[in-house]
Amino acid sequence: MLTISIRRLPSWIGVIVAISMAIGLNRAHGYEVWLTDQSDTAEERGGYLYIYESAQLIADPAQARPSITLDLAKDINRYCQRQTGRSIRRPHMIFFTRDHRFAILSFLSGQVLFMDASSKRPIGCLAIGKNVHAAWPTPDAKMVIAANIKEKTFVRIWTDYDAKVFTVDQQRDVIDLKALETGERPDNAPICPITEASSTYAFVTLRGGGLLVFNVKATPMTLIGALPDTEIHPAGCGGVQVRETMYLNSGGGWPIAPLSYDVYAVDLTRLPETLSAQLVSSRDGMFADSHGMVAVGDYLWVVDRAGNLIEIIDTVSNLAVNVLNLVGVHSPDPAPDLIDVSPDRRYVFTNLRGLQPLTGNHPKVDNARGATPGMMVIKVLRNGKGGEVVGITRVSNMRGGKETADPHGIAVRRTDGP
Repeated sequence: MLTISIRRLPSWIGVIVAISMAIGLNRAHGYEVWLTDQSDTAEERGGYLYIYESAQLIADPAQARPSITLDLAKDINRYCQRQTGRSIRRPHMIFFTRDHRFAILSFLSGQVLFMDASSKRPIGCLAIGKNVHAAWPTPDAKMVIAANIKEKTFVRIWTDYDAKVFTVDQQRDVIDLKALETGERPDNAPICPITEASSTYAFVTLRGGGLLVFNVKATPMTLIGALPDTEIHPAGCGGVQVRETMYLNSGGGWPIAPLSYDVYAVDLTRLPETLSAQLVSSRDGMFADSHGMVAVGDYLWVVDRAGNLIEIIDTVSNLAVNVLNLVGVHSPDPAPDLIDVSPDRRYVFTNLRGLQPLTGNHPKVDNARGATPGMMVIKVLRNGKGGEVVGITRVSNMRGGKETADPHGIAVRRTDGP
């Protein structure tokens, strides 16, 4: 048997071999990585959508360039203007339908954009208010649930992707969360809603702390449970189901909680009769800000945006088993934010915030301010229990002589079928 050591080959041959191995991996587990930059690309509108081929990112992140760059101030903006009567601004979050055929982008200007993920063309654009912080497609592909922070509304969008029809009934599909505020939940501005696998129960985290859980299959949607701000701290934006547990978090960046980091586990088997949350991890009192989360096998990876860390939690024991420090030769202050994992669970991708963060940053602590706007590639080790930074790919948007790039939304899309 012939054994080849890449380290002993000339450097250029080593690069070719590395790229060839990455391409082979990509063919076996084809995927793209979508990244939004929420900085303006025209006067008070636009933003960028970058789409990367995974092989390039794996082989050499520093040299990787997007295969597609969409300036959202152009054709996409014109499309949404026709559909909604106003321009789009601040592309904030991206999700894909379960079959990865369609993409859903939320804009802080109040629109939800639906795209054919293969052709990268829009198929619908819907305005649901003054703001859409996050719009989550239910696993059954029948609904998208959205959070409107400014008007404190929780919105259900009925979706027929093949027919390109997306509808909201203002009487039956919009819940005024302000009307549900109490002393235990004083600020019901919704942050990040998510449903469990059956697409029945939506978990809505709140800016002021606490949790609301709705049955979104019921019409009108019904509140089936709630937790106070003493049990769920403010402004969580991570939600991940692992087996029969929903993991949620708290986060910083708001006046009520410039810094906050807690991870909670909710037992899904007890719904709708009982709702309770177990505190799994807390870094409150530290320079910490929990934001994105993703499951990597049996492990939960939780991003600490302020601390430049990823905490790894064993979902079998619910114990923290590792912490990855992302500061190093690639970036002195990466400010990781949201996170996703490749279909083969071998690589994790996280967006890195900019020098002038446009959202989620409290100026007194600069919890979301980063030095290297772009995306970090992390190789998964030990089946998810560990990881090492491969490198970062930078993005830039120079305006008025200043770097304004501020990546936020990130999502991995399979390109080789379910």
